[in-house]
Amino acid sequence: MKKKGVLLAYIWKYKIPYLLGLLTLLMVDYVNLFIPQITGEITDGLASFTLDLNGVFQLILSLLGVALLITIGRVFWRVFIFGTSRKIENELRNDLFSKLEELSQTYFNTHKTGDLMTHFTNDLEALRNSIGPAVISSFDAIVMTALVLYQMMVYVDFKLTLLTLIPMSLIAIGGYYFGEEFERRFAKKQDAFAKLSDHVQESITGERVIKAFVQEEKQDKAFQKVNDYNKKMNMRVVKLMATFMPLMDFIIGISYVITIIYGGYLALTAQITLGRFVAFNQYLGMLIWPMIALGDSITSFSQGRAAIGRINQVFDEIPDIVDDEHPLDIKELYGDISIRHLSFSYGDEFQDALSDLSIEIKRGETLAILGRTGDGKTTLVNLLLRLYDISEGEILFDGHDIKKIPLHVLRSSIA
Repeated sequence: MKKKGVLLAYIWKYKIPYLLGLLTLLMVDYVNLFIPQITGEITDGLASFTLDLNGVFQLILSLLGVALLITIGRVFWRVFIFGTSRKIENELRNDLFSKLEELSQTYFNTHKTGDLMTHFTNDLEALRNSIGPAVISSFDAIVMTALVLYQMMVYVDFKLTLLTLIPMSLIAIGGYYFGEEFERRFAKKQDAFAKLSDHVQESITGERVIKAFVQEEKQDKAFQKVNDYNKKMNMRVVKLMATFMPLMDFIIGISYVITIIYGGYLALTAQITLGRFVAFNQYLGMLIWPMIALGDSITSFSQGRAAIGRINQVFDEIPDIVDDEHPLDIKELYGDISIRHLSFSYGDEFQDALSDLSIEIKRGETLAILGRTGDGKTTLVNLLLRLYDISEGEILFDGHDIKKIPLHVLRSSIA
């Protein structure tokens, strides 16, 4: 898959459930507009004594009908959008694991376990949130805001609506800055978690060595250091969120103050009815969720953008060990092994793990390989499995060059 197209490919696969979910959400947002209007009609009718008990009862039934539609709609869009995001997460996790199975041993030598585990935990969770809850948040931030503003301007008062919007426009401006900064801090938080996971994994794996050399205290200090760094990176993200959300609440509060002062004046001077003033306050309350949703979507999309960037790095990796362009047409190997002048190094900065090694082993023969740690025993076995390609010399199975043998034939023939 092309970079930046990984996620789009999965979304395109489930485009119909997504579209159905968004259409259902649009219906819910539209139906929501009737609640303040009906409340305003009840208020005006009771204030002017033009509404009898039967009229009130009919309007209440209308409210119940709207509530029922909203309830059903919310169930459906949750199934369509949240359910789809879970399916995409599941498929992406399976494909990511399959991709890791294709990669060569050299990739895992340079990418530690903690970093890989972060892809399957934090990164995929952030990605699911960006294509699930964040889609809902951004849709409401745009569509519901537009619908509510139209209703506020047409049904109540145009000037009052513009005045209350002046403070709220600051949220969109601040949201851009916070989104960029949040993405940077979230990426560092993910890297810190990867380092912590890797340190824990290495400590557990090397537990016996740590005890044998009495390194418990030193290991504890090393863990404390990497844990403090992880805490620091997490706190940087939390502090940014703790700054953004109260600021947004403060701005919304200013809009309420403007509504009470100027809207109350319009109601007292009979430029708008009491019912429309009540409805306007409800509409303003409906705008709070889209404003909060805007902040949530900025946060989630920033996390998702950082996560898909890290996941794309895995999908963009090209395996070092692949089948030859013209592999041999063989189905199995019988066991004749010939190693001729084999030399191998793990890199230019390392000395040779094996140097000018030659061995002839006939089928049915047994050969024991002994040596100290670092003498190249495991390296030789890895080369026979073609987990690495040899630097110099050649390895032959039944007279066939190991590089010409299909990988699945080679590895399935070795117990």
